[in-house]
Order: sequence, then C-alpha cells, then structure tokens
Amino acid sequence: MLLAFAAVEIEEQGLSEQIQDFVRRQVALAELPAAAIVAETMEYLAGETDPAEVEARAWPMVTEELGAHLAAQARWPEVTDSDRLTSAFRTLSAAGLVAREDFACCQNCGVTEIGDEVPRGRTARGYAFYHRQDAERGVDGSGVYLTFGLLGQPATVDVGEEIAAALRAEGLTVHWDGHTGTRIRVALTWQRRRVGRLAALPAPVDDDVDIDVELLDQWTGSDAPTEGLSSAARLAGLHLPWLPAGVRIRAAHEGAAVVVRREGDTLLGAYPEQDARELTVGRNDGLDLIRRLTGGSVPAAALPGPPDFLEATYQYRGRFQKDVPLDAAEARLLLRAMRPLSRDFLTAFGRSGGCVQVAWERDGLWLEELDTARSTSTGRIATIGEAERMLTVLATEDRVPIDELGGDLVTKRW
Repeated sequence: MLLAFAAVEIEEQGLSEQIQDFVRRQVALAELPAAAIVAETMEYLAGETDPAEVEARAWPMVTEELGAHLAAQARWPEVTDSDRLTSAFRTLSAAGLVAREDFACCQNCGVTEIGDEVPRGRTARGYAFYHRQDAERGVDGSGVYLTFGLLGQPATVDVGEEIAAALRAEGLTVHWDGHTGTRIRVALTWQRRRVGRLAALPAPVDDDVDIDVELLDQWTGSDAPTEGLSSAARLAGLHLPWLPAGVRIRAAHEGAAVVVRREGDTLLGAYPEQDARELTVGRNDGLDLIRRLTGGSVPAAALPGPPDFLEATYQYRGRFQKDVPLDAAEARLLLRAMRPLSRDFLTAFGRSGGCVQVAWERDGLWLEELDTARSTSTGRIATIGEAERMLTVLATEDRVPIDELGGDLVTKRW
C-alpha cells in the first residue's frame, strides 16, 4: 500500500514538473497570453492525463511564472540580446533575405516552408531562420542556432558570412566554422518583454466566482475566452480589456446575466433580467460589472481610462485582429514584431479619429497618416523609431504629427 502511494506521488510530481517546465518556456517565449498558455499546456499533455487536472495545475503555475517574468523584465537593460537579434533579422530582410524568428516547428519544416514567406511579385536572395525548438533551447540558455541558405540553389559561404556580420554588427557573439553545412550559433541571454495583453494576469480578488461565458458575436484566436464555466477574475483580467469592437460577451451567474460590450476605453454592461440601462466602467474594471450579478455595487460614473489609447486593426505572423484596443507600449511591441518582406501591417486610430498606418513594403517600412474625410494618405518610407514615435504621439496626445516627420512626404488619393 505504501509503495503504491509512493508511486502515485512520484507520478504526480512528474506531471507537475512537466507542466512547470512547459509553462516556463511558454512564458519566456512571450508569444501567447496567459489563457492561451494554459490551453497549449493542455494540448501538450493531451492523452497523458485528465485535462481538468492539467488545467487546474497549470493556472497557478502560469500566474506565478508570468508574475516572475514581469518582475524580472523591470530589471532588464533597455535593449536586450533578443532585441538585438530581431534588429539583425530586420537588417537581413532589408538586404534581400527572408529572415524569420521562431519560424516553423523544426528545421525540416522550416526549410520546406521558408520559400512560401516571399510574397507574390517579390524576390529574395536567400533565407535565415530559427525554429521553435531552437527558440526553446535559447530560453534554456543554449543560445540560438540559425539555419541559412539560398532559395533554389545550394547555400554559399558568402551568405553565411553576411548573416554572421549582421549579427555581430548588433553586438551579438557568433560561433560559426565557415562551412555551409554548419548552422550559425548565436550566444545570447533570452529576454523577450511582455506588455499589454501578453502581460495580463487574472484580476487580483478575494471574492472570485465561477461564471458561464457565452460569446454573442464571433471572436477567435488566442486572445478570445473559452465559452462555458470560467473564473470571473480571469475573464475580467485577461479578456474584457481587449474586447474587440462589435463583440458582445454574456456572463451569467446563478440565473442573473450581464451582456458586456466595449466603446473606446470603457466597458458597458446591460442586465436584461434587472433593467434596461447600461452601466459603464473603465475597460480594465470589468469585474465591477460582474460583481453586480452577486449583489455587489458598481461605481455610478465611468472610471478614468488608461492614459493612452488606440483602436487598432493589425496582422503579423499570420495573426489578424480587428478593432481591438491597445496602449502605446503594446502598439510598439507589435510594430517591432512585424516582419519585413511580409504582408504585416498595423492601422491605429486615436480617440478623435486620427489614423496612423504602417506596413512593410518592397522598399521598407511605409508610414502614413490616413485622412478618411479627404480620402487621402500622406507618408513615406520610415525607420522603426519614426513609426514608434508616430504611434506613441497618437496614443498619448491624440494627434498625428505627420508634418513633423520631415523628408519627402507623398500624398495619395484613394
């Protein structure tokens, strides 16, 4: 009997370690928000144990690991090795290579799929990438190995030297023996920042309750909540602040329900079973709307929203989001994640309707102001820093300083 108990204890300890290791890597990769990490953990261990058990263990681990990550990143240098790696990849793309980070699941799939990254009508001399397993080894401290080559022909030493030079120019340490059959190793400390929804944690409360969640309009992707029973604190902390415009969520508890929608940086809740009027709170205060279902009170007036705000539609790394709220930091992070030689773009509106749009085009990063009233756009090829400033001013000052951009601006009519 004691031996059987010990075996179960060891098995449970092994499961916890598997979950902890997987969660730690996912948090460090900084690609998925908290709820999506839990879902990925369940998928990772599918068929090995009870999914409910994995979910129950994963949530506190995700919260702990994410909290530790946020505390650590506050002490990181302004520019990390991971930032330098991304900058080197942008340089390589500008030079005519398809450079992709965390691309494909493995080397074989990456080599097979990298040619598909070249948009129709464009050309590329070659490629450089590291895949998901490489990224995970980078998280574990082993550095990152790059695969490189030419499209449609054997790799050459010249392209390897070009890649190594771009990495060294960013201050990174490169290990490569000069042979085309050897991958390029980059020694680095893996540090990728989380902001916005990637930094969101469940709302810190002592009176959490289970609610039944129903999406009344379509919302898909890793940012969307799962329908069914959920924690109110998780819904309020991880999903409601980024509710897309036009999407309504119904949250029910013990026969009472609230239908939540977003306008700008506020959330509005309607209570069909109680009265017809809507109550308004800040978009980070959705838990106040749910508390009324349990007899709690809601502030009479709208709480002040975040100090900066954008309404954005964007696409990057194959992910598309429409009419979602961002702050300046999250917009800058998305901008840096956009890939040259791709179809990635970001369109952001300020509170008063001013609009900034950025997209990677053949000649570089196109930055423009869209004037919907006049059906015109004014802009030019810009640097990442110039685009970051334009988005930050729009978010924090609610204006588009296109005239301050300087250079040869081009105005086009739609």
